[in-house]
Amino acid sequence: MLRGTRIVTGEEAAMMREMEGRFRSYLHRCGAEEVIVPALWGQNTFIEKAGGSEIIGQMWAFNDKAGRPCCLIPEATALFQERCDVLLGARAEAMFFYVARCYRYERPQAGRYREFTQLGLEILSPEPAKALVRCQDICSGFLDSLGLEYELNLAVKRGLSYYLEGNGFEVRCPVLGAQQQVVGGGAYRQGAGFGIGLERLLLASGMVQGR
Repeated sequence: MLRGTRIVTGEEAAMMREMEGRFRSYLHRCGAEEVIVPALWGQNTFIEKAGGSEIIGQMWAFNDKAGRPCCLIPEATALFQERCDVLLGARAEAMFFYVARCYRYERPQAGRYREFTQLGLEILSPEPAKALVRCQDICSGFLDSLGLEYELNLAVKRGLSYYLEGNGFEVRCPVLGAQQQVVGGGAYRQGAGFGIGLERLLLASGMVQGR
């Protein structure tokens, strides 16, 4: 079995599905539409959208049989940026959420794996600043619904070039110790969004034990 991957069974598998269900229910109530994103994508999307960030060095990258540069997606926001016009269709604004398996070649530790689940929201809008406020409100509302103790930092240098002025927001849970970040998000040219690490969220909520 590859390092940083797991077969999740029993109670932990049930807890993961329960949390995914809570996220889906909350986002549906907020009026968001669920999107299922592919695990395979072209490398260039992330190189162009997230160039200069540590994500590029962590990509599981390879060429397919036709020699095209592909990867397992390390995150999903870049996909929504690239496909913004297709996803919007004739609409000026739309709100999407997803539950996606993502992949990063980083050092495994408690709640952080090379294959992980990201819960995310993207608001595609011509007014990124307003979309960002909406994202932050929805994120806080969801975490509050879980009874989670957390700290919301609204001015963070996220290290992702697609965020406007390089700024974003983060949610940290002190109960996690040194690796406290659970949520990261921000505004970009096509709107705003955030991603929640499911495995770390479960640790922070006390639903599973770290390992």
